[in-house]
Amino acid sequence: MKNRRWLSALILWGFAVAGAATGLAQQTSGDMILYNGKIVTVDDPAFTSNLGTVAEAMHVRDGKVLHVGTNATIRPMAGAGTRQIDLKGRTVVPGLILTHEHPWDWTAVTGPILKSVLSDDDVIIRVLEKSPEENLQAFPAALADAVRAAKPGQWIYFIFTLGRNYEYALRGNGNYGRGGLDPKAFDPVNGKHITKEQLDAAAPNNPVVLRDVFVSVLMNQLAIERSREVFPTTDINPFAEGGANVYVSGFPFQTPMRWMFQDVVMRDRRKQLKEIERLGLEWWAGYGMTAYASNLYAPSNLQVFRELDQAGEMPVRNMWTWNWRPDYFFADPMMLTDLATRAGVGTDYLWNGGGIIAIGSQCTQAEPLPTSRLLAMPELLIRERTQACLYSPGSVNAKLLYQYVKAGGRFVNLHTVGDQEIDNILSVIVQASRDAGMTDEEIRAKRHGLDHTVMWPRPDQIPILKQFGIYASGDGMEIVQASPAIMEIYGERAATWVVPKKRLVENGIYTSLEVDRALPTTDLNIFSASLLPLITRRAWDGKVYAPEQAVDRQTALKIATIWGAYYLLREKAIGSLEPGKWADFVVLDRDYLTIPVEDIANIRVLMTAVGGKVVHLAPSLAREAGMSPAGAMVELGPARNW
Repeated sequence: MKNRRWLSALILWGFAVAGAATGLAQQTSGDMILYNGKIVTVDDPAFTSNLGTVAEAMHVRDGKVLHVGTNATIRPMAGAGTRQIDLKGRTVVPGLILTHEHPWDWTAVTGPILKSVLSDDDVIIRVLEKSPEENLQAFPAALADAVRAAKPGQWIYFIFTLGRNYEYALRGNGNYGRGGLDPKAFDPVNGKHITKEQLDAAAPNNPVVLRDVFVSVLMNQLAIERSREVFPTTDINPFAEGGANVYVSGFPFQTPMRWMFQDVVMRDRRKQLKEIERLGLEWWAGYGMTAYASNLYAPSNLQVFRELDQAGEMPVRNMWTWNWRPDYFFADPMMLTDLATRAGVGTDYLWNGGGIIAIGSQCTQAEPLPTSRLLAMPELLIRERTQACLYSPGSVNAKLLYQYVKAGGRFVNLHTVGDQEIDNILSVIVQASRDAGMTDEEIRAKRHGLDHTVMWPRPDQIPILKQFGIYASGDGMEIVQASPAIMEIYGERAATWVVPKKRLVENGIYTSLEVDRALPTTDLNIFSASLLPLITRRAWDGKVYAPEQAVDRQTALKIATIWGAYYLLREKAIGSLEPGKWADFVVLDRDYLTIPVEDIANIRVLMTAVGGKVVHLAPSLAREAGMSPAGAMVELGPARNW
């Protein structure tokens, strides 16, 4: 009963203002004209390389695109109060849309943001930014120093970065490549290099959390006990290496990187958390991101984002998706109905897009090559075998998925990387939809969407994806990280299943862009980390994998803009620069369409506007336009020098 009361309180907390936010203070601008530019509107959404209209000038009023056209046509529209910006030939593209991102996870490891809001009087924060080996060597002294600085009972929070180019991250998604191809890559906080017992001994009077900048967290006993004050079911995850991760009720597994900082460390610091989250979204606007989709994961994220939205302070747009305790909430018909019919409901800055049950697994039909040198590492294979599927027929997850889809739910934002898991999920979606009496057209209208496309779709899965309108989000970083290990373990055929954008586009299947990495801790950006790999198919080892799945730069831009808007259920409002749509756009420092392909990695975003409001403005363009520089990346990060 205690746990049920706790869960009920959480849901009431989150849903109390579910319908209250109606954009009371929307972030819109007055008149603005941009001229002497190359305005790439991407107003042709077809599955071709044609980007549509390219104009010289654009007129924005009250947050929306009013006109696009020539300088001669647009400039005379200026009134006395119209701000005019001479682009001097610069390129403007629609705002970038990421369909599987969670900035709150990455904000929680962005040192400059945390330290701008929190001092040592609040939380003892230390960031170790060298190689894993150097960080491990420096850690004992750094922890001792943090303990000396901390008051009894005060939180100590360590962040271990993974290299300015993410070079120390595990190569591959999940287990693909773990401990394998790149000897530089290992996780310093997986419970093997530093143990919980060491933390307990070194900091007996302080809760300690160690966090890498991907998904691993290690806590001492005091931190676990503090976590149980917020989430009573906190326990050690038996599937984690070294027992490093924890979960909430185990359904689905929720590593504490999802909520430990926000809901536990910052439990009594909501105003500071709100500012941290706002700055984090502003930082991502500095990469050109104007909208994104993701599971919200932590109750505090829902609360803080709703508060930002109601105050008109959301820097970018967010389609959020449900992923919290379906085993509990789906058992209640009222709650199941509410969740299943919530897609699309919200404001212009924060709306629901559907939900998932549990993250998908890496199970695959592919057979490992007998010659693979990674076969000696059984941990690489155990989760790829078909018997490890989380949505296997008759499983709890499959049953919950059936209930949700049959009730009318949109299944979307699912992390999954294995082709066999996709087979299982598609089978349930189709069966549940048929049992609900849906036609093919009605199933397509749901726009179910699955993410990552690491080892899917196989060519034979394309017809069912197309028949039922299943959207396929994809992450260019998986081409970079996962391709070498997948080629080594499964061979060339499976390598062509890694983010196969060409296959999807040629078959008219909506596909979109992800990053899903802590970019603020690196020198990477959206263009270099995820968009360029779609074009080059080049991995971390310098080799090109499955070149036949490469797309041209025009198609890549569609993937990052208009097709992502379809995934977010907002293609009529965002994704292209057409009259009547929101003025979500970015100004680039070089011409994306004509520069050498490799130079795409060096693109910098000089301005980002969301609903016509400038949320990121680099100093160079600010000086030219007679405006003040703006945005967290300018104030706290590298863009201060742009």
